[in-house]
Amino acid sequence: MLPPGPSGKIRADGARQKFLRGGTAIQELIEPMLTGEPYPIKGLIAYGTNPLHTLPNVARTKQALEQLDFFMAIDVLPQDHIAWADVVLPEATYLERYDELFTCSHKTPYIAMREPAVEPYAQTKPAWWIVRELGIRLGLEDFFQWQDAEEYLNRRLSSINLNLAKLREQNGIAIQKGKPWLEDFEKENSSPFATESQKIELYSAALAKAKLKAMPEFEPPVEQPAGYFRLLYGRSPLHTFARTQNTPALNEIESENDLWVNEEIAAKLGLRFGDRVALENQDGVRSGSIRVNATPGIRPDAVYLIHGFGHIAPGLTRAHQRGASDAALQTRYALDPISGGAGLRVNFVRLIKEA
Repeated sequence: MLPPGPSGKIRADGARQKFLRGGTAIQELIEPMLTGEPYPIKGLIAYGTNPLHTLPNVARTKQALEQLDFFMAIDVLPQDHIAWADVVLPEATYLERYDELFTCSHKTPYIAMREPAVEPYAQTKPAWWIVRELGIRLGLEDFFQWQDAEEYLNRRLSSINLNLAKLREQNGIAIQKGKPWLEDFEKENSSPFATESQKIELYSAALAKAKLKAMPEFEPPVEQPAGYFRLLYGRSPLHTFARTQNTPALNEIESENDLWVNEEIAAKLGLRFGDRVALENQDGVRSGSIRVNATPGIRPDAVYLIHGFGHIAPGLTRAHQRGASDAALQTRYALDPISGGAGLRVNFVRLIKEA
């Protein structure tokens, strides 16, 4: 385990506080949830995230959830993890609620409001209402000195002499004229990079001072077993993580994921475009059925699929058991000891042709 951070306290994720600022990736909390070290974690609130689709090693995640005294889920869909929750708070969708102001500070800085287009469905509630009501019931009313989202947002905007009414008159967006970062840097000696040198640092002086590796060192990838392919995954421009597979319009366009297989390898395995296979990883975990996409666009020793499919929750009637879940096949992962980032391309699968 890494030593304590600058404050002297040990974080549950084991990372040095100096280099892992703010929140942590939830996969780093699974170990203390299971072992109780360096201290036990007994409660978890999952807001807008499905731990069974976002974390590697699903079986281990389920074991960790079983160790909790309390698990609350806040979501807009009856996803896989909902059945594990002690309490489920149904949230209104993004079209039914106010959200925090969207701010962009890039080439052209702007602020955009996000307001409801329709009333919330049934008894669903927006996140601001859920947090405020829970806070008041816990005796934290001093932190919520506003009655609704409009009052809160207007207070936020008052510091720049704006309010929601003025923003609506500007089509919901306040634009500030800006210049490209490089031009700013050259003329005003400013920089967008939060480093001591205000430049992109290939060598990190801050890491060197902490007696950590100041430059990345190449580590050879784990060799794949004979007959297996390295499992790669990525995103679809149509879907958002594992949240939108059940959305009617998007599901109609892309209802399941395909497995990219090098066309020469596919031919050797007797597979053609459109054939269906199951995937079995190095630890014996098997996926649902997935369609083969034989293509020259992938290297021979790897296969690729889009993330977010293979839902097992029957409430997701369109997405239920459609395609394969890459998360279910990721039973192994490697954590970076400094940043806590997880490397997931360390799993391998073999292809089992379906009749």
